[in-house]
Amino acid sequence: MLRAALLLTLSATFAGCALSPQSINIQPVANVKTTNIGQNQPVQVLAVDSRDQLAFGTRGGVYKETSLVQPANDVKAAIEDAVRKGLQEQGYNAFNPEADATRLEVRLEQLDYVPEQGSVVNSVTISLILAGEASRPDTSYTGTYKSSVKHDLPLTPTANRNQEMINEILSGAITRMLEDPKMQDFLLGNDPA
Repeated sequence: MLRAALLLTLSATFAGCALSPQSINIQPVANVKTTNIGQNQPVQVLAVDSRDQLAFGTRGGVYKETSLVQPANDVKAAIEDAVRKGLQEQGYNAFNPEADATRLEVRLEQLDYVPEQGSVVNSVTISLILAGEASRPDTSYTGTYKSSVKHDLPLTPTANRNQEMINEILSGAITRMLEDPKMQDFLLGNDPA
């Protein structure tokens, strides 16, 4: 009986330190002002997820190899949709461009979720690198948009909180790309100086 009680106590202790995997919806939003800066210029948008693994990182804890934070949906499609909507808000034609339109390839090169060390996670650093390469025959412009945010939290973050933090950093990078004056100038049809 004593042995069973001890085993139950140990199981409960280890269960308290184990963190389950989380699948989160990637739904970035380009927070740009509604304008007509784009003057209906056509832009063909293509997103690429060039990270080398599906998961953004691990939640930490005792079994960190399995307590992954990963997307529940198609990351490329979510980025593509956010960029198109943002361009449309700025007055570009991003939903039915002609075949010879300026092409904007948006590459997610890094999105890392790194918890603090230890079994109880109250701090998380999220780092991101997003590249936007706009191109026409014989010319191109590439901008790189980096962010790193440390979140100090009162409790180990829930799936909803992780979803909020990851979408926030991704939304910020997409917004900066679309508001980059050099990117806007190129998308308007002007060649880089």
